[in-house]
Amino acid sequence: MAPDPADSALADELRRGQDRNHPVRQRIERFQEWSHRGTRWRRMTVRGSITLIGLLLFVAGVAMLVLPGPGWVFIFLGIGVWSMEFDWAHRLNQWALRHLSLWWARLRETPVVQWWHWCVSGARARVLQNEAGAQRQAQGRPVRFSARNAGPGQ
Repeated sequence: MAPDPADSALADELRRGQDRNHPVRQRIERFQEWSHRGTRWRRMTVRGSITLIGLLLFVAGVAMLVLPGPGWVFIFLGIGVWSMEFDWAHRLNQWALRHLSLWWARLRETPVVQWWHWCVSGARARVLQNEAGAQRQAQGRPVRFSARNAGPGQ
């Protein structure tokens, strides 16, 4: 069964970022209203600036794919800036976010990631599991898994 990307922490973060009441989102919408209300000169200047800034971020990201730096972050930042003015960039951005959520949900279900999460979950989680197992055992209920006998992903 494929994991549901809508249940992941990444999907929650993306939903919070796309919320209309988010302060950054409100500023962007106010800026867009201001630029659309203005004269033709203001509109052309804003659109040209957004095009240039998005292009610079995108080109810097492509360069960082072979040079040191966060290339994919800059590529998506450039597309995000373009999406303020261009519908095709907005659709591309939405497509990328959907696929990133799906990829992240699938990655979280792999045995290697579950093993790593189990390794770094810390002693506190294992202590809590041992305490819960001891309580179940004291009540005479069977203990299936505890920190002592649970493997990764269990």
